[in-house]
Amino acid sequence: MGNRIRRVIGLVFALTMIMALQLPSVGQAADMSLQKLSESIIGEGTVLQKYKLVSGGRSSIVYVTRADLNNQYVKVGPVYGTNGQVTVRQNVKKMADEKGAIAAINADFFRMDRKGAPFGIVLDEGKLVSSMGKINSWYSFGLLSDKTAIMSHLGFTGTVQAQDGTTGVIQGVNKEEYNPTNDKSHLDKINLYTRDFGPTSLGAIKGYDDAVEILVVDDMVKDMRVGNPTGYTIPTGGYVLWGHGAGKQYLMQHFQVGDPVTVTLQTTTDIPLDGRTLTSAVGGHVVLVKNGQALTNIPSDYISGYQPRSAFGISQDGKTVYMVAVEGSSASKGITLDEMAQLLKQLGAYNAANFDGGGSTTMVARQLGNTQTTLLNTPKGGSMRAVPTGLAIFNTAPAGEFSNFFFTNDTKTVMGKATPITVKAYDTHYQPFALDPSLMTWTANPADGTFTKNVFTPKRSGSIVITGQYGNVKKNLTLTVASLDVADMIVSPGSLGLRPNDQANVTVTLKAKNGQTYTASPDMVKLSLTPGLGVVNGLTVTAGSENKSGELVVTYKNIVRKIPVTVGTTWSLWSHLDTTTGLTYTAVPAAVSADGSFRLSTEGEPAQSGKSLRLDYNLTNSSNIDMRFAYGRFAPTIALPGKPLGMKIWVKGDASNHWLRAEVQDANGKIYYVDLAKPVNWSDWKEVEGRFPTGMAYPVSLRSLYIVDEEDSTLEPKGTLYFDDLSLEQPGGGSSVGVTPPPPPPAPSVGGFTDIAGHWAQDTLLAMYNKGIVSGVTQTTMGPELPVTRGQFVTFMDRAFGWTKTGEAQAASFTDKIPAYAKSSVNAAVAKKIVTGFPDGTFQADKPISRAEMAVIMHNALKQGYGKSDGTAKEKAAYKDEDAVPSYAKESVRILSELGYLSGGDDGRFGPTRTATRAEALVVIKRLLDNM
Repeated sequence: MGNRIRRVIGLVFALTMIMALQLPSVGQAADMSLQKLSESIIGEGTVLQKYKLVSGGRSSIVYVTRADLNNQYVKVGPVYGTNGQVTVRQNVKKMADEKGAIAAINADFFRMDRKGAPFGIVLDEGKLVSSMGKINSWYSFGLLSDKTAIMSHLGFTGTVQAQDGTTGVIQGVNKEEYNPTNDKSHLDKINLYTRDFGPTSLGAIKGYDDAVEILVVDDMVKDMRVGNPTGYTIPTGGYVLWGHGAGKQYLMQHFQVGDPVTVTLQTTTDIPLDGRTLTSAVGGHVVLVKNGQALTNIPSDYISGYQPRSAFGISQDGKTVYMVAVEGSSASKGITLDEMAQLLKQLGAYNAANFDGGGSTTMVARQLGNTQTTLLNTPKGGSMRAVPTGLAIFNTAPAGEFSNFFFTNDTKTVMGKATPITVKAYDTHYQPFALDPSLMTWTANPADGTFTKNVFTPKRSGSIVITGQYGNVKKNLTLTVASLDVADMIVSPGSLGLRPNDQANVTVTLKAKNGQTYTASPDMVKLSLTPGLGVVNGLTVTAGSENKSGELVVTYKNIVRKIPVTVGTTWSLWSHLDTTTGLTYTAVPAAVSADGSFRLSTEGEPAQSGKSLRLDYNLTNSSNIDMRFAYGRFAPTIALPGKPLGMKIWVKGDASNHWLRAEVQDANGKIYYVDLAKPVNWSDWKEVEGRFPTGMAYPVSLRSLYIVDEEDSTLEPKGTLYFDDLSLEQPGGGSSVGVTPPPPPPAPSVGGFTDIAGHWAQDTLLAMYNKGIVSGVTQTTMGPELPVTRGQFVTFMDRAFGWTKTGEAQAASFTDKIPAYAKSSVNAAVAKKIVTGFPDGTFQADKPISRAEMAVIMHNALKQGYGKSDGTAKEKAAYKDEDAVPSYAKESVRILSELGYLSGGDDGRFGPTRTATRAEALVVIKRLLDNM
């Protein structure tokens, strides 16, 4: 930003905030015991600890990183996003490694259904990356200019000033839509976006379709646009002012291209700073410890119960920082917020606040000698979640002298095996130190084995001591050497079926005469492939680009094993699923298992051929805090013939944006999870594909089809999916499954169309077709669930009401090209004031029309006499999503609904931003037509 943006770094002491905030009560939680399992230095002034926490009979693993701010080389601050863009989320490890941190923990809350801007503040060494959200009782971590850490309720104020002297209020910086206390973040507001937000500014998002954005470069307005869903790419020295409602009105009335702009941004705190300034900060959550007292009855609206948790704590003098992560895995039960408060106090925190927890809880640390961090806790979902922010500790010390080294290799080996001895080292400041291999010396008893540089080859079995020395540091390592008298060799998997250019790993197990087994390393065995089949590197086979069959030969001394290898696959329809039995439904949590079903379709329901499988799920009566699952189970499992590498299945979606997966069980009973679609963002039929993982033991079977509703989900918790026509991918050319599925039965036909039989709009579709208002998308299909575009909708209306029968209207002056089929209809509709274009001068005929847009066009037609507008209005309950109807469409939706021209879904929602289907469009046009 330019010099007209004034940032207030010396923060305001807002005493009134203290009185306004409601804190939980002070008390004593359940007794808990804390046992230290390990402690190690990981950097200057920084210690990593691991504890076992027992509370209420439950055991949890706790990781603590403690930093001493009195150490001149310790720095604490935020990490965020990717390459400085806060909404380009990545996991904590990647953020920490990108900025060179030695430890980090996840921090702020965010919306998983959006890009993921944090709710709280990100202040990075004086640079305001994201302003503090206006949320009461949320506390942040802060670092002052004298390296004192604070826990504070931070606030934000901002103004934009025009050249006429008027000012507008800036609600926030680099924020997505969230819910401030007793307010709205974007409704009728001005927000500001910088290059730190992401690749582009916010744009005209859902629910704010008519928002204005003003591009400011070097404190001068360079461009303005309204209703553009694609935000600006912000140049260096630039920012974007975003406005909606009253905020939009102010910006458009007081700014035009070429005008100067002055912006003032101010962060406030609830404690006196005594001449110091806030240099860094990251958003947190509720208070856990206040002035040495652990709080109880802490609100747990976000993550209740026993959960993984993250938090920060600060000592009374503000010079010790604690980052704490409590694991919540199968081996660690997690804790409550009250217990987290007791834990922080017991660790030494005088003040402490919560961070985001659950599946977000992540702590990483860089162990001595390493150049990157490693994950410490086991995340709740099994893998690290991409988050927007974290709190990190840095070791800023310069490179020092060599201090120490340690061994990193496995201490078990086999007689005669060349065994590399590996080490890592660190310097006097605990920074990684690169050893000079030529200065490292290795020694061993000649009778025990020999060294070639750092590679030791043992001559005998038993315990062998080797010695490494670098400078004045000498260390011993004891190796356990086995005598391997091999009697057999097992290669797994027993055969390989590969797609062209795919890779697969093989495992070679050596079995000794005494029954012991050892996993062979690549240097112990020899692998070769049939020429032209591909290449081998170690124990990895990479297939060639052509379909071919051959074998992989594995040799250990005089033992040779051969496994067949096939490159190339064939897809074939295997089952229509029409006669599938043993269908059951289950859900996680189990309490809502009775709210769904999995069954064969009945007559009139959607199917590709014959019958389909119908999965009805309803997770409404369960918490969205944890991941939720809805399974369509096969009992018994469906045995899949041959050795399939993948599956395809037709799915009629519900546009729920859930994650669709399948469970496949191998011959050993192991369950594999196969991704089919993420997300389910369609509502018609679509064929989806899932690849099976390598290493499965055949034969395999299909155990379930299921959807996943991820943690903290805001998606619709109920819906319906249909499945039909399962195809399998088999190795080799031609069909190898030995199954010939029956030919699909002909689809029922209505009026010559095979896709409208039993459709809710069947009669209307056929009537409109017979009137010449609509034609089929093919000779045999009407496409009732296909989206309808703006151009198509206007053309349907013209054909219904005969606008162009009286002659050609004057051409409309749109800047974009109107397709030939729709040009006359659009011109006529414009002349009759039934349609208009967008503020940028375009009509966008090929843009799918939303139900809100459709309502406005219908209302305009009604005003022009197309349909009855003087009928008796019906008393109608408000739609559940009435607040989501754009302001420009609210009156149209209300009037047309009251007159019975429009209606919502069975769930009581109107769905204003959902794309209208061909069936919906034709039904509402016919209602107008019938009332002429």
